[in-house]
Amino acid sequence: MLALYIILAILALIVLLLALPLRIDLRYAPEQGFRFRVKYLFLTLADSTKEKKPKKPKQPAGEEKPAAQKKKAGGGATEKLLDLLGLKDISSKLNFKRAVGDKGLVETINGVFAAFGELFARIGRLVKKSVFKRFDLRIAVGDSDAADCAFRYGMVCAAVYPLLTLLDGTMKFKKRSVDIGCDFEQDNTTASFEGQLNYRPIHIVGFLLGLFGRYIRQSVRK
Repeated sequence: MLALYIILAILALIVLLLALPLRIDLRYAPEQGFRFRVKYLFLTLADSTKEKKPKKPKQPAGEEKPAAQKKKAGGGATEKLLDLLGLKDISSKLNFKRAVGDKGLVETINGVFAAFGELFARIGRLVKKSVFKRFDLRIAVGDSDAADCAFRYGMVCAAVYPLLTLLDGTMKFKKRSVDIGCDFEQDNTTASFEGQLNYRPIHIVGFLLGLFGRYIRQSVRK
């Protein structure tokens, strides 16, 4: 009985950890450029402001792998990834020729497009699970001439607001602030952005399990 309680406690802990949000902090400023930070609980998984570790010195010429072996190793990893995504028919020239020989060119192309369509649909469902806990966009349209500034302002609004409407249909926003204004004291248009995007790991795990399940089903059929 004690073992059952321990197993249930471990399962509950796993579910809790998968339900806690993965926080992605996004920032853009003209002076600092684009910055991001990925955090989970108290752990920082990625931070663009951290200094990169110096690269290890290259191996002596005698110990380096031949170019053909390097290319083969890299190609094998790419082929496995495309195979996992359901795109084995285009993972290599040999696979493409084999697929065309077995199924024909039209059916092979249709299968590739179907795989891309399913992949994008899965990615779209994953994106819809994201939540912008904070979205703060500031744009200052600058020009000393009032008429030109008004024209630029209209162009910026025509580009930004349709994009925000598209995001409304794909993501959730808890707090959103958009400020687009004119600044006659500057000649250029400047923009700044701060946001926090939240993902739950359980959705990412579900996305990966879906891809793996598709790969298993295809392997069984073959």
